Amino acid sequence: MIDVVILAAGPGKRLWPITNEIPKCMVRVMQKPLLQWMVEGVFPYARKIIVVVSAHKEKVIAHFEKTPFAGKMVFVEQAEQKGTAHALSCAEKHVENNFVVLNGDNFFEPSFYDSLEREAQEQNWFLVGKRVSDKSAYGEIVEENGVLKELREKTGSQAEGLINTNAFFGPKKFFEFLLQVAKSPRGELELVDAINAFAKKEKVRIVEQTGYWNDLGYYWNLLETSEFALRNLMQTKLSGTVESGVHAEGTLHLGTGSAIKAPSRIEGPVWVGENTVVGPHAFLRAGACIENECHVGSSEIKNSIVMSKSNVPHFNYVGDSIICEDVNLGAGAIIANLRFDSKIVYSEIQGKNVSSGRRKLGCVIGAGTKVGINASFTCGKLIGSNCKIYPRVFIKNNVPDDSIVME
Repeated sequence: MIDVVILAAGPGKRLWPITNEIPKCMVRVMQKPLLQWMVEGVFPYARKIIVVVSAHKEKVIAHFEKTPFAGKMVFVEQAEQKGTAHALSCAEKHVENNFVVLNGDNFFEPSFYDSLEREAQEQNWFLVGKRVSDKSAYGEIVEENGVLKELREKTGSQAEGLINTNAFFGPKKFFEFLLQVAKSPRGELELVDAINAFAKKEKVRIVEQTGYWNDLGYYWNLLETSEFALRNLMQTKLSGTVESGVHAEGTLHLGTGSAIKAPSRIEGPVWVGENTVVGPHAFLRAGACIENECHVGSSEIKNSIVMSKSNVPHFNYVGDSIICEDVNLGAGAIIANLRFDSKIVYSEIQGKNVSSGRRKLGCVIGAGTKVGINASFTCGKLIGSNCKIYPRVFIKNNVPDDSIVME
């Protein structure tokens, strides 16, 4: 058995406003936190699972205390955000021998964890890479005959290539290399620098992940991962009530206490959580994930996540968007998910205009926000938590937390 270290201390600023209420590692895919997908995957063969936490750590710890995984889990706080190398060093005293380190904001399809165990049994150090069509947003792997030569930071190149997932298997002595890391140009202690130094002394194999992987840096990555999970990991389960007269096709998960009222149309894969009411006259299209205690009325939802206790009740359209907890959309509120010129949607993230790479992308509406009737939202906008958007307002820019928008 091996030790597993999961780096889950990042605040998730690029996922604002979702991470106002939810730690980045606890963002949910089919209502299961990212971190839990990872813990479930490594649990059968992990001696110990060391989770490095910081932001909202109490919420992370409280969640896992109630799970069957608690006995193997140790939580270590990174009190000051000094970078990924520093985060890993916080776990040193709990690591006894060879170990795997994973990023807690990554999603690997579950079969990856079986292959990870097999590779670790070989007792040869390795780094997991993923071949992508556009490597511009990721650190690049330079390899020769399957052996790591160098990790490079983002080059901006939009070419196809092998990128770093930061899933690494190494020995206890690797912690010595963390002590030698100097601050990077952005002022942080980077894990990639320690891996580069280690690779000059030891052979590090490249293991290529051929299955699904995503780094949930932006909200559209969460939408992509949710869509993958619904299409490939969800099975039909009908624990609620589907009234006669509902047209349902494709895969449908319907939780306990939930009801789909006629006449409504479901085009799966669609997830509906517990104690949620859908319809009458609702249209849930492929990729819709509606969590617990929601109400979706005579509205259309496509490839979107509606988090718990939110309402999309009357003549709303929600496409390729994320509606956070306890949000209410007034009658006729519409979220656009396609630019008028059909070009790629950009979103302002931390003051930078970032390409989503997608032609269809809607908005994020933060927890506790109330939206008036006939309000409209332009593609790619972020609306903060606890806002009040008045009737007939047209949102063309991001909206900060706690704002009141009247015109």
